[in-house]
Amino acid sequence: MGLLSFTSADLFWIGLSLFLTGMAKGGFPVGSIALPLLILMWPAQTQAARQGVGFMLPMLCLMDAVAMAFYWRHVEWKRLGYLIPATLVGVALASVLFVSNDAVVAVSDRMLKALIGILGICFVIYFAAKKWILRHVHTAVPNWGSGSAFGFAAGMTSTLAHAAGPVMQMYLLPQKLDKRVFAATSCAFFWMLNLVKLLPFSLMDRIEAGNLRLGVILLPVIPLGVGFGWWLTRRTQEKHYTVLICAVLLITSISLIYKAVAA
Repeated sequence: MGLLSFTSADLFWIGLSLFLTGMAKGGFPVGSIALPLLILMWPAQTQAARQGVGFMLPMLCLMDAVAMAFYWRHVEWKRLGYLIPATLVGVALASVLFVSNDAVVAVSDRMLKALIGILGICFVIYFAAKKWILRHVHTAVPNWGSGSAFGFAAGMTSTLAHAAGPVMQMYLLPQKLDKRVFAATSCAFFWMLNLVKLLPFSLMDRIEAGNLRLGVILLPVIPLGVGFGWWLTRRTQEKHYTVLICAVLLITSISLIYKAVAA
């Protein structure tokens, strides 16, 4: 899309989505809202899911780089080593099966909208049940079995819809990490994963020049979001914002599914 296709209202909603994603990269978990909101408000609704996912990837890479400047000292790289091989397989398989122009399984924009909406609802369910799950899970030591399973799932869901956040949480939370180590290690994983995704997305023309120019205009939003998220993570407790995040995510996810079905 050309820059003239975007109104001031479009720029506000897209900028807000980037700001929320930046906050998530800074450690404050509102990133799950960003992509559903972006797609819901994207001006070209017939291609909103594909264009939104493609637009977001270079922005995610920049946000990851900014966030790593805050967190790199606290990354526990060994915990990520178990994930990487299977993650690469997941990215490659999702690209061939679902994302490429000659995909084995054709995924229309409507289907992708519905999928992102369903993943959003699954995230809400997971968020609601997380404390119960953790009460029944003993402290886990990372190993090749769990790392391969979660890595593959993360590669698949991230390639389809940048939606590997819950997968990464399910891998890291049972390891009972310090909050800062948890945020840093998650950030490092997504930094590597998103850089890997640039290759298939570029080869499959999912990153459009017009949308890249829009991203350049909105660049100042990225460090603001990351810095604000980093600041909030140190001054708030999860119980104070979980319900609000889940409510907003549930509304946007249901709206996406409705748009997909009604289109």
